[in-house]
Amino acid sequence: MTETKNPRLRHLPFRLLGTSEIHQRYLEEDPDLAPFLGIRPRDAQELLRRAPVNARRLVSPSDLSDCLLRYAQKHDAPAAALDNARALSDEGAFVVITGQQPGLFGGPLYTIHKAATTVRLAHEISALPNAPKVVPVFWNHTDDHDLDEVNRAFFVNSNLDVQRLRLDLSRGGEFVRDIPMGHAMDQALATVEDLMPRSEFRDWALSLFRPQNPDEHFGDQLARLLFALFGDQGLLVIEPRDLPPSAFDVLERWGKSTGPIRDVIGKSLDHLTDVGVANTLDPTATLMFQRNGTRRVPIAEGDPVTRANDLSPGALLRPLWQDACLPTLGIVAGPGELGYLSAAGPLYRHLGVPTPALVPRASLTLVEPSLVKLLKRFGWDLADLIVGPEVLAHGIASEEDDPIEEAIAEISRHTLERLDELGAPLRETDQQMIRPLEHTRAKLRDELAKLAVKLKRSRQNRHGTGLRQIRRVCSNLRPKGRLQERALTILPFLVSHGPSLSNHLLEAADPFSTSHGILEL
Repeated sequence: MTETKNPRLRHLPFRLLGTSEIHQRYLEEDPDLAPFLGIRPRDAQELLRRAPVNARRLVSPSDLSDCLLRYAQKHDAPAAALDNARALSDEGAFVVITGQQPGLFGGPLYTIHKAATTVRLAHEISALPNAPKVVPVFWNHTDDHDLDEVNRAFFVNSNLDVQRLRLDLSRGGEFVRDIPMGHAMDQALATVEDLMPRSEFRDWALSLFRPQNPDEHFGDQLARLLFALFGDQGLLVIEPRDLPPSAFDVLERWGKSTGPIRDVIGKSLDHLTDVGVANTLDPTATLMFQRNGTRRVPIAEGDPVTRANDLSPGALLRPLWQDACLPTLGIVAGPGELGYLSAAGPLYRHLGVPTPALVPRASLTLVEPSLVKLLKRFGWDLADLIVGPEVLAHGIASEEDDPIEEAIAEISRHTLERLDELGAPLRETDQQMIRPLEHTRAKLRDELAKLAVKLKRSRQNRHGTGLRQIRRVCSNLRPKGRLQERALTILPFLVSHGPSLSNHLLEAADPFSTSHGILEL
């Protein structure tokens, strides 16, 4: 498939930018990974041909449709999303799905890229001749209890530093869904507003994150954002606690057989090691949690279960639960998820869960027009920024001093020489004046040197070659040396570009691309 016909979108190989080994090998269709991840589909037709279209799921179409419709209505989703929820009452309708725990201000950009890839994939499958109805779904994982990971967002501040922002929340260990953050979010917005540029879309963009009540949680914020961005394209969102009761019975069965499940995981990890995959997954990681009051606590095989609806699977079993419940044709997953999906792959067969096709999410860097100009001026590309601003600054060829700087240098040289000439006669006439003369000379030297530095920095910044401009490029495109999508949030881009940003992302989020996209906005 051609990478793109969009003149504002170009691609770089992941090998230049860095990614996980398993992600790179999956993109390259390494046959050694097929028993764990399957073979990457190259287009929508190939995905549909291999998808489990005849498999039965735990949740009936009518129950699934009802819960998705209630959730969409609760969050004032657009008509297209409501229509898709109703369409899933048909047994011939399917979903493609992605998911992520919510994050402050929507979390890192890759969360949005996941959603865009999923919408694009659903549309491409549905557009095939004689294709079934395919609906994009985002699993809003508010069962997560890692508040430290959820409660953080990164922005580029006025000093061009990458600034971390956290809400003042002291709680932890609960389901994210049970942690109200309305009041704390109001305080965070007051801080963030000062970091956002003035634009016609500023108030609209900030309103997407403004809490509607004090009890609002991180999942509410993410749902509102996703419906605003992609609801008109039919995206649906669901949280696990909003699934119908029929979705939870299987968790009790799985919780009673964690021993055999761990055996399968252990064999998978051994086989992955044999084919050269260094999987960092902890084979002893908790497979099942249970709600205990407001806390999410781990349980082991044989532990008493209060009721099935209080169970919550760990990271390894979560995708299997999702695909046991929903009529999933394909999963959109990020590079980091491929590690545990490779270990969980054989579990689909072991637990009798239909195995969907696996599609890596689109990976994108968003580049504002002013940064496009700076990259061209410097002659850099995204891969060059990994060394950081200080190293890049040293690599820029020095420019000749301008006339003003040359004049200041001459004044400094001449003044210091004249003061030196006064030293000899002063020693003969008034020894007490030697120290004041030396003090004056030193002060003039330092002040003239400071002026020279300021003049040079001013010239460099005017011409786009100063360290400040370089830091601006690095902080926005390679924050802290990482890919932009793994650090920054969507908010500043929404402030600058408004609702039209959604269409730009959908156009760029090719679900079958095998390289990193650089989108010039």
